[in-house]
Amino acid sequence: MDIYCVDVGSIKNNNFGWAKLTLENEKVESGSDIGELAESISNSLDSSVQVSIGFECPLFVPVRDEPVKVNSARKGEGNRPWSSGAGISAMGTGLVEALWIMRKVNELTKVTPSATFCWETFQRKECNVFLWEAFVSGDAKGKTHIDDALIAANHFKNNIHQLESVNSISEDDALSLIGAAGLKSGWFQDLSVLSMTCLVLKTP
Repeated sequence: MDIYCVDVGSIKNNNFGWAKLTLENEKVESGSDIGELAESISNSLDSSVQVSIGFECPLFVPVRDEPVKVNSARKGEGNRPWSSGAGISAMGTGLVEALWIMRKVNELTKVTPSATFCWETFQRKECNVFLWEAFVSGDAKGKTHIDDALIAANHFKNNIHQLESVNSISEDDALSLIGAAGLKSGWFQDLSVLSMTCLVLKTP
């Protein structure tokens, strides 16, 4: 498995970074070019390597019945809610960048990838892409966007055998933004992904 993480941000202002780890060894790749990231993901998939891709931004929002809780934090977010100025900005930026990456990977790969949010499905190799949310904030953050992507990728790798138990955020009902991007790109086929959450790995 190749483990990718993307720290989203303004590409024009050089606020974008990505990192790639390989499960079987200590090899590390990283960069700040979104095109190179898409090419690397495509190369992994065309080599029949499964990939996990984490995006460092909110990938789903809660669906609430109580009006006063519509904009409140997801369970487990603490003082860094998705609805804060920084969260909203990262969410919008990350959504369009994730969609661009998916569509570019489609252009480069031989076969359109098949994605899942379910770790067990991915382990059974029913899909070749596992999508997850990275959450790096506070003292856990590095000095650069590449550092943050690498920190999150290492957190995924270090918890590879207990990913579901270290999931930081849970919601009973949600709207999946990354699911919508996946449907648009063809990585998902079932509309039910629009109501699914994904694993959120919060770096301590």
